Amino acid sequence: MSILRTAEGFRDHVSEQRFKVLRQPIIGLSDGKIHHHEWLVRFDHDDHLEGVLRPAEVSGVIKDLDLSMLAQAILVLNEHPDGSGIAINLSGASVDNPNFRASVMACLTALEASPTKLIIELTESWNMKDLSFAEILLAELKTRGHPVCLDDVGAGAASIRYLRALPCNWLKIDGGFVAAAFNTARDREILKALLSLREALDVRFIAEGVETDEIRDFVTNLGFDAAQGYAIGRPEAEPRIS
Repeated sequence: MSILRTAEGFRDHVSEQRFKVLRQPIIGLSDGKIHHHEWLVRFDHDDHLEGVLRPAEVSGVIKDLDLSMLAQAILVLNEHPDGSGIAINLSGASVDNPNFRASVMACLTALEASPTKLIIELTESWNMKDLSFAEILLAELKTRGHPVCLDDVGAGAASIRYLRALPCNWLKIDGGFVAAAFNTARDREILKALLSLREALDVRFIAEGVETDEIRDFVTNLGFDAAQGYAIGRPEAEPRIS
Protein backbone atom coordinates (compact mmCIF):
# COMPACT_ATOMS: atom_id res chain seq x y z
CA MET A 1 0.00 0.00 0.00
CA SER A 2 1.20 3.51 -0.80
CA ILE A 3 2.45 5.41 2.24
CA LEU A 4 0.07 8.24 1.31
CA ARG A 5 -2.89 5.93 1.80
CA THR A 6 -2.02 5.29 5.44
CA ALA A 7 -3.12 7.72 8.13
CA GLU A 8 0.42 8.20 9.41
CA GLY A 9 1.86 8.71 5.94
CA PHE A 10 -0.84 11.19 4.97
CA ARG A 11 -0.37 13.15 8.19
CA ASP A 12 3.39 13.29 7.61
CA HIS A 13 2.91 14.60 4.05
CA VAL A 14 0.60 17.32 5.32
CA SER A 15 2.67 18.36 8.34
CA GLU A 16 5.78 18.62 6.14
CA GLN A 17 3.73 20.35 3.42
CA ARG A 18 4.76 17.82 0.79
CA PHE A 19 1.99 18.90 -1.53
CA LYS A 20 1.37 21.63 -4.07
CA VAL A 21 -1.36 24.24 -3.95
CA LEU A 22 -2.90 25.09 -7.31
CA ARG A 23 -5.52 27.72 -7.99
CA GLN A 24 -8.27 27.75 -10.59
CA PRO A 25 -10.31 30.85 -11.39
CA ILE A 26 -14.07 31.18 -11.00
CA ILE A 27 -15.38 33.98 -13.18
CA GLY A 28 -18.61 35.92 -13.05
CA LEU A 29 -20.55 35.24 -16.23
CA SER A 30 -22.15 38.68 -16.34
CA ASP A 31 -18.87 40.58 -16.47
CA GLY A 32 -16.21 37.95 -17.28
CA LYS A 33 -14.12 39.02 -14.28
CA ILE A 34 -12.47 36.70 -11.78
CA HIS A 35 -14.69 36.40 -8.73
CA HIS A 36 -12.25 34.25 -6.76
CA HIS A 37 -9.89 31.28 -7.09
CA GLU A 38 -10.48 27.80 -5.74
CA TRP A 39 -7.46 26.21 -4.12
CA LEU A 40 -6.71 22.65 -5.18
CA VAL A 41 -4.19 20.27 -3.66
CA ARG A 42 -1.84 17.97 -5.55
CA PHE A 43 0.60 15.52 -3.98
CA ASP A 44 3.99 14.72 -5.53
CA HIS A 45 3.01 11.11 -5.90
CA ASP A 46 1.73 8.72 -8.53
CA ASP A 47 -1.45 7.92 -6.61
CA HIS A 48 -4.73 9.18 -8.01
CA LEU A 49 -5.91 12.03 -5.78
CA GLU A 50 -9.26 10.40 -4.94
CA GLY A 51 -7.42 7.24 -3.92
CA VAL A 52 -5.46 9.34 -1.43
CA LEU A 53 -8.22 11.55 -0.06
CA ARG A 54 -10.81 8.82 0.46
CA PRO A 55 -8.69 6.79 2.92
CA ALA A 56 -7.83 10.07 4.67
CA GLU A 57 -11.54 10.76 5.10
CA VAL A 58 -12.18 7.27 6.44
CA SER A 59 -9.33 7.54 8.96
CA GLY A 60 -10.19 11.13 9.90
CA VAL A 61 -6.80 12.65 9.04
CA ILE A 62 -8.33 14.66 6.19
CA LYS A 63 -8.89 17.37 8.83
CA ASP A 64 -5.12 17.91 8.93
CA LEU A 65 -5.15 18.86 5.27
CA ASP A 66 -8.28 21.00 5.59
CA LEU A 67 -6.78 23.00 8.47
CA SER A 68 -3.43 23.32 6.70
CA MET A 69 -5.09 24.76 3.60
CA LEU A 70 -7.18 27.10 5.75
CA ALA A 71 -4.12 28.37 7.61
CA GLN A 72 -2.20 28.94 4.37
CA ALA A 73 -5.14 30.78 2.81
CA ILE A 74 -5.32 33.09 5.82
CA LEU A 75 -1.61 33.88 5.53
CA VAL A 76 -1.95 34.69 1.83
CA LEU A 77 -5.04 36.85 2.32
CA ASN A 78 -3.36 38.77 5.14
CA GLU A 79 -0.33 39.43 2.93
CA HIS A 80 -2.42 40.27 -0.16
CA PRO A 81 -5.68 41.75 1.17
CA ASP A 82 -6.47 43.39 -2.17
CA GLY A 83 -5.86 40.20 -4.18
CA SER A 84 -8.44 37.74 -5.39
CA GLY A 85 -10.54 35.79 -2.93
CA ILE A 86 -9.75 32.19 -2.08
CA ALA A 87 -12.09 29.21 -1.79
CA ILE A 88 -10.86 26.31 0.30
CA ASN A 89 -12.51 22.93 0.67
CA LEU A 90 -13.65 21.39 3.92
CA SER A 91 -14.46 17.69 3.79
CA GLY A 92 -17.69 16.49 5.31
CA ALA A 93 -15.57 13.95 7.15
CA SER A 94 -13.76 16.80 8.92
CA VAL A 95 -16.96 18.70 9.67
CA ASP A 96 -18.46 15.50 11.11
CA ASN A 97 -15.84 15.67 13.87
CA PRO A 98 -17.30 17.51 16.91
CA ASN A 99 -13.89 19.08 17.67
CA PHE A 100 -13.33 20.43 14.16
CA ARG A 101 -15.39 23.60 14.60
CA ALA A 102 -13.15 24.82 17.45
CA SER A 103 -10.04 24.25 15.30
CA VAL A 104 -11.53 26.23 12.42
CA MET A 105 -12.51 29.12 14.66
CA ALA A 106 -9.06 29.17 16.24
CA CYS A 107 -7.50 29.46 12.77
CA LEU A 108 -9.86 32.26 11.80
CA THR A 109 -8.72 34.44 14.70
CA ALA A 110 -5.57 35.11 12.64
CA LEU A 111 -7.51 36.49 9.65
CA GLU A 112 -6.94 40.22 9.17
CA ALA A 113 -8.32 40.51 5.63
CA SER A 114 -12.02 40.84 4.86
CA PRO A 115 -13.89 37.61 5.65
CA THR A 116 -15.65 37.94 2.29
CA LYS A 117 -12.31 37.04 0.68
CA LEU A 118 -12.30 33.57 2.26
CA ILE A 119 -14.92 31.27 0.75
CA ILE A 120 -15.62 27.93 2.40
CA GLU A 121 -16.67 25.01 0.19
CA LEU A 122 -18.21 21.95 1.81
CA THR A 123 -17.50 18.91 -0.33
CA GLU A 124 -20.02 16.11 -0.81
CA SER A 125 -17.50 13.29 -1.02
CA TRP A 126 -18.40 12.22 2.52
CA ASN A 127 -22.00 11.44 3.35
CA MET A 128 -22.64 13.02 6.74
CA LYS A 129 -25.28 11.16 8.70
CA ASP A 130 -25.80 13.88 11.28
CA LEU A 131 -25.82 17.38 9.78
CA SER A 132 -25.98 19.24 13.10
CA PHE A 133 -22.22 19.87 13.30
CA ALA A 134 -22.17 21.15 9.70
CA GLU A 135 -25.21 23.34 10.26
CA ILE A 136 -23.67 25.02 13.31
CA LEU A 137 -20.29 25.55 11.65
CA LEU A 138 -21.62 26.91 8.35
CA ALA A 139 -24.09 29.20 10.12
CA GLU A 140 -21.29 30.63 12.23
CA LEU A 141 -19.07 31.10 9.16
CA LYS A 142 -21.87 32.96 7.38
CA THR A 143 -22.44 35.15 10.44
CA ARG A 144 -18.74 36.04 10.41
CA GLY A 145 -19.09 37.13 6.78
CA HIS A 146 -17.53 34.16 4.99
CA PRO A 147 -19.37 33.07 1.84
CA VAL A 148 -20.34 29.40 2.09
CA CYS A 149 -20.59 27.11 -0.94
CA LEU A 150 -21.98 23.59 -1.28
CA ASP A 151 -19.68 21.76 -3.69
CA ASP A 152 -20.51 19.03 -6.21
CA VAL A 153 -24.28 19.53 -6.06
CA GLY A 154 -25.88 16.86 -8.23
CA ALA A 155 -23.00 14.40 -7.94
CA GLY A 156 -24.23 12.33 -5.01
CA ALA A 157 -27.29 11.21 -3.14
CA ALA A 158 -26.90 13.78 -0.35
CA SER A 159 -27.38 16.99 -2.37
CA ILE A 160 -31.04 17.64 -1.56
CA ARG A 161 -30.59 16.71 2.10
CA TYR A 162 -27.64 19.11 2.39
CA LEU A 163 -29.52 21.85 0.55
CA ARG A 164 -32.49 21.53 2.89
CA ALA A 165 -30.43 21.62 6.08
CA LEU A 166 -27.34 23.74 5.46
CA PRO A 167 -27.07 27.52 5.08
CA CYS A 168 -25.14 28.60 2.02
CA ASN A 169 -24.51 31.47 -0.38
CA TRP A 170 -23.39 29.47 -3.40
CA LEU A 171 -24.26 26.15 -5.00
CA LYS A 172 -21.57 24.67 -7.21
CA ILE A 173 -23.18 22.31 -9.71
CA ASP A 174 -21.14 19.21 -10.45
CA GLY A 175 -19.48 19.15 -13.87
CA GLY A 176 -21.01 15.78 -14.71
CA PHE A 177 -24.49 17.17 -14.09
CA VAL A 178 -23.70 20.22 -16.23
CA ALA A 179 -22.46 17.99 -19.07
CA ALA A 180 -25.54 15.76 -18.80
CA ALA A 181 -27.82 18.81 -18.97
CA PHE A 182 -25.93 20.03 -22.03
CA ASN A 183 -26.59 16.70 -23.77
CA THR A 184 -30.05 15.59 -22.64
CA ALA A 185 -33.39 17.39 -22.33
CA ARG A 186 -34.39 15.57 -19.13
CA ASP A 187 -31.29 16.62 -17.20
CA ARG A 188 -31.57 20.11 -18.66
CA GLU A 189 -35.09 20.52 -17.26
CA ILE A 190 -33.98 19.28 -13.84
CA LEU A 191 -31.13 21.78 -13.84
CA LYS A 192 -33.45 24.60 -14.88
CA ALA A 193 -35.75 23.72 -11.98
CA LEU A 194 -32.82 23.89 -9.57
CA LEU A 195 -31.72 27.25 -10.96
CA SER A 196 -35.26 28.58 -10.48
CA LEU A 197 -34.70 28.38 -6.69
CA ARG A 198 -32.11 31.18 -6.82
CA GLU A 199 -34.22 33.97 -5.37
CA ALA A 200 -36.33 31.82 -3.03
CA LEU A 201 -33.22 30.36 -1.38
CA ASP A 202 -31.07 33.48 -1.85
CA VAL A 203 -28.24 31.51 -3.42
CA ARG A 204 -26.05 31.93 -6.48
CA PHE A 205 -24.87 29.19 -8.83
CA ILE A 206 -21.45 28.15 -10.11
CA ALA A 207 -21.18 25.78 -13.07
CA GLU A 208 -18.29 23.36 -12.67
CA GLY A 209 -16.59 21.46 -15.48
CA VAL A 210 -16.97 24.18 -18.12
CA GLU A 211 -14.41 22.68 -20.47
CA THR A 212 -15.54 24.08 -23.85
CA ASP A 213 -16.80 27.38 -25.22
CA GLU A 214 -20.07 25.64 -26.12
CA ILE A 215 -20.69 24.65 -22.50
CA ARG A 216 -19.71 28.14 -21.36
CA ASP A 217 -22.36 29.60 -23.69
CA PHE A 218 -24.82 26.97 -22.46
CA VAL A 219 -24.44 27.78 -18.76
CA THR A 220 -24.47 31.51 -19.49
CA ASN A 221 -27.76 31.20 -21.34
CA LEU A 222 -29.21 29.05 -18.53
CA GLY A 223 -28.55 31.85 -16.08
CA PHE A 224 -25.60 30.62 -14.03
CA ASP A 225 -23.86 33.34 -12.05
CA ALA A 226 -20.31 32.02 -12.35
CA ALA A 227 -18.32 29.24 -13.98
CA GLN A 228 -15.18 27.17 -13.50
CA GLY A 229 -13.36 24.84 -15.89
CA TYR A 230 -10.71 24.60 -18.59
CA ALA A 231 -12.63 26.97 -20.87
CA ILE A 232 -12.43 29.50 -18.04
CA GLY A 233 -8.90 28.85 -16.83
CA ARG A 234 -6.72 25.87 -16.04
CA PRO A 235 -5.29 25.19 -12.59
CA GLU A 236 -1.91 26.81 -12.05
CA ALA A 237 0.56 27.05 -9.20
CA GLU A 238 -0.53 29.51 -6.54
CA PRO A 239 2.07 32.30 -7.00
CA ARG A 240 1.37 33.89 -3.62
CA ILE A 241 2.80 30.91 -1.76
CA SER A 242 6.58 31.14 -1.53
